[in-house]
Amino acid sequence: MVNVCLFVADGNDEIEFSAPWGVFTRAQIPIDSVYVGENPEKLVTMSRGVQLYAKRSLKEFKSVEEFASHYDVIIIPGGMKGAKTLSTDEFVKKLVTSYWKKSGKVIGMICAGTLAAKTTGLSATEITGHPSVRKDLEESGFRYVPQPVVVENNLITSMGPGTALIWALKLMEQVATKETYDAVYEALSMPEKQIVYATNRD
Repeated sequence: MVNVCLFVADGNDEIEFSAPWGVFTRAQIPIDSVYVGENPEKLVTMSRGVQLYAKRSLKEFKSVEEFASHYDVIIIPGGMKGAKTLSTDEFVKKLVTSYWKKSGKVIGMICAGTLAAKTTGLSATEITGHPSVRKDLEESGFRYVPQPVVVENNLITSMGPGTALIWALKLMEQVATKETYDAVYEALSMPEKQIVYATNRD
């Protein structure tokens, strides 16, 4: 069974968190919110003031290997404050590096969450993200592609809240059957099939 980790920290964007949560739960694919921070109660205040309790804490895991045995997909939402927390956390950085190009693993980043590609020094060439972090990404050697969703190998990036559902669906597509994907797509009443920019490199 595929399992999904949706990271969350204070200041993450509500929409970018909710979109993958809604898509994966509709697909009946297990997804956990995993808190990165110091609050022992795992209480998170999102960028627009919504508060929620995360299911798990990253502190529960003692090693990359232990974490990887639980989760096949890791998702990093944006919202600048939360994105900075996630992209600079040493454990998160190790996980991103470990999952990159690893068979059976998928990495999702959106908006300012794509800064994690910069801080981990991924060898990916093409990426998207919020325009506010475009300069950071380009200065790190990435080719910024202003498309709703960009796929390179097992890294799937997206621009922001307005592209979050397309991104979440693309993430889900990687680990779900075609029948499940089509059923969720239809249930969401998406206006039309969306084009995703994709490139795969060895």
